Amino acid sequence: MVYLWGIQAPRPGQPFGAAATEAAGRICKGKRLHVAARSAGPEGWITGSVVAEGKETSGRQDVGRALTRLGLVWQDQRGPSSARLRSLEQKARREEVGLWQQEAPTPPWARQE
Repeated sequence: MVYLWGIQAPRPGQPFGAAATEAAGRICKGKRLHVAARSAGPEGWITGSVVAEGKETSGRQDVGRALTRLGLVWQDQRGPSSARLRSLEQKARREEVGLWQQEAPTPPWARQE
């Protein structure tokens, strides 16, 4: 299993959780995926950046950045992230796209069961 580095997606059942999963599937479908691992967990999962590459050179898309641009994830405030992800999230917030349409979106790490 690969977790996308620098972002946190809504959990199943949270608003925009299904939209984030569907968007990731659309971005990756039929493309070659390149994973740059940043860390590995004890159960074999890794955290890394994932680039979906189509047939054309211009068809390269960083999955985490794309989801952030669409307003479907948070840049991860609990761990390392990048200035690029922070900038993309701020733009999505200003434009009120995706989960930023909500008055007060609840990040997955703050979710109370």
